[in-house]
Amino acid sequence: MLTDDSGSTGAERVVGHLLGLRIDVDTHDGMRDGVPSLLETLARHGARGTFYLSMGPDRSGLAVLNLLRPGFLAKMRRTRAASLYGWRTVLSGTLLPARPIATACPAVARRVVAEGHEAGVHAWDHRRWQDSLHRMSQSEVCRHLDRGREAFAQIIGTLPRTFAAPAWYTSETALLHQEELELAFSSDCRGSEPFLPELGGRVLRTPQVPTTLPTLDEALGDRFETATGYFDAMLTEALRAPWPVLTIHAEAEGGPYAADLDVFLAKAGQAGLDVVTLGELLAARLATGEPLSARPMGYGTVPGRHGRVSMQL
Repeated sequence: MLTDDSGSTGAERVVGHLLGLRIDVDTHDGMRDGVPSLLETLARHGARGTFYLSMGPDRSGLAVLNLLRPGFLAKMRRTRAASLYGWRTVLSGTLLPARPIATACPAVARRVVAEGHEAGVHAWDHRRWQDSLHRMSQSEVCRHLDRGREAFAQIIGTLPRTFAAPAWYTSETALLHQEELELAFSSDCRGSEPFLPELGGRVLRTPQVPTTLPTLDEALGDRFETATGYFDAMLTEALRAPWPVLTIHAEAEGGPYAADLDVFLAKAGQAGLDVVTLGELLAARLATGEPLSARPMGYGTVPGRHGRVSMQL
């Protein structure tokens, strides 16, 4: 059996170990069908997660504009995007009308909270943010955040306490506006552990809880041939890392890969891994008494994902 530096066995070491679970909801079908599926799977295992809901239009079809970007077409082929998302979603916002996401399924959104999970805003218009944030004016960035916040409040009845940037892509403008929204934390980037962002010598008060592990769509068909192999590796990585965060998607793990997630959660429980919300993970980190470090944020690349993402530096 594996031992850590204190000489304890691997089984002893992982007792009480936490895995933060982030759940991104990017599409109409993911909200309508994937979220209820995930809620049932999580309930079976006593697991909790933070659901980040895209609130406004599903314009997933505009992803076709990325075909000339390096790595995008390869990713679409590798992940079999058409079969994963369905043609209705693949054409949404182009040849077919864009459908609302969370605002079309308020009962599903309220069920997330009622069943003990955490909910936050992922986006107003996920596609617009992901593709064009670097071209958006300061006022448009702020309107995007405010509109998602207002829609969330209308559905849930309370203001959101957390935001997660689409595609882990944010900007200084967005981070500074989030400072005004009284968020408990954000999850806008990739990294290794919770931290306080530092911008131009100013330390922001809104903590970041970054995604630390690769996602299924990044790794499947690249590092791993099967979802089983991927999830087994993520379990190993989660048990090694001090504050691991795994991001799943309502469209994938709430759809074709639901059975694989079910097996993963069963194995996680057997290994002593407690699957919790990002808020609970952050609270456990703060309870150690060690202050969060101040770290700058920049941009970088992630294997298996096209384009740049925001990263803890």
